[in-house]
Amino acid sequence: MADLTLSRQFSLESHSRAIDSCDDVAELRRVAKTLLSAWHLQADMTRHYGAQAMGIARAAL
Repeated sequence: MADLTLSRQFSLESHSRAIDSCDDVAELRRVAKTLLSAWHLQADMTRHYGAQAMGIARAAL
């Protein structure tokens, strides 16, 4: 994470503070589910583009 740009570091800190200050369990669950979905989408996209770069059919993954 040391390679983050200043604007990304600011955004990360800002969002981290918003999460820390939240006492609404339902809201925290919603945020956690959104992050989980984003993480899986990012993993799928990485796998897809990695396979493309290596010339591997996506179905083989």
